[in-house]
Amino acid sequence: MAGPLNAQRKTHWHRLLAQMVEEPLATVNIAVQTEVDVTSASPKADIILLRREGSHWTEEQKAWLADGLRDTSAKDLLIEFKFTESLTNRICRQLLVYDHLYQEKQQLQPGELTSFLLLSKTPESAVLARHGFTPTDKAGVYASRIEVFDSIRVVLLNELSSAPHNAIWKCFASRRKEWQNAFECIQRHCLPTTSSEHECVIFGIRKLRMEGTMENVEPIRLTPEYVLDLGRREWLAAMMRSMPRDELLKMPEAADIRQEGRQEGRQEGRQEGQQEGEQKGEAKLLIRLLTRRFGQLPAAVHEKIALANSETLEQWSDLVLDARSLEELFGVDH
Repeated sequence: MAGPLNAQRKTHWHRLLAQMVEEPLATVNIAVQTEVDVTSASPKADIILLRREGSHWTEEQKAWLADGLRDTSAKDLLIEFKFTESLTNRICRQLLVYDHLYQEKQQLQPGELTSFLLLSKTPESAVLARHGFTPTDKAGVYASRIEVFDSIRVVLLNELSSAPHNAIWKCFASRRKEWQNAFECIQRHCLPTTSSEHECVIFGIRKLRMEGTMENVEPIRLTPEYVLDLGRREWLAAMMRSMPRDELLKMPEAADIRQEGRQEGRQEGRQEGQQEGEQKGEAKLLIRLLTRRFGQLPAAVHEKIALANSETLEQWSDLVLDARSLEELFGVDH
């Protein structure tokens, strides 16, 4: 029983990373694959495969590739991403096997494949030295002097430079300062701007990092679907915080909420009296607005809303557009 349960709770970190980079890479003709057939008989490997179109990496493609990845001429890049682990003999041997089997299966010539060990956590210098990995001319990128590891590059997300092309990758660095700077870089340079859905992915990953959920994965199984759903809620909340009230209420989402509230109010008004029904409609409208902005509401907030009169509900509905927290509105912790 323990085995299946652990498998069910397992977070596939490489899928979350791929979710972050897949869309912008696709716009520059770089295919991203997260379950790779390294041989015909073996199960799919939990690694990321990047395959470019064209004979060489273009400047447009390099703009989305981290240092190390953008510095090879190979058309296929195998990436073993480790978020919770660091450099070990087992991980190196595993990547070597993937590298060899994939090269054989695809019948690639020397130089057509480069494999990378992408690490969120920075290993001790002694561990790097034991495997022969020494710094290259790019910060955070290491190559090995040991022949058996000469096809592998180690990329340390904490040590990559703050250049914009590293930003979407450094969002998964382990050091808080590094991933915070990465998200700030994305916002400062308006990157990426490929679609609103991809922007929601970034909002979702940032929310998880800010709350420490990615460092403590027991309460929830993190999936790309969960990240996207969370990001959509965060994106809407950010829009609500930044838009004037008149413009906000013109948004389809806000209009839907208002319409639903009015309909519920009118329906309940016919059943229980117009005034009481309208007040319940106002309460439900406020709850919907608050939930869209702050997520699931604590019981204390529901209790305050249930006991409030119509005038107070209207005041809260106006203030919710500018409030920065539930505590600011209601004096309760979120």
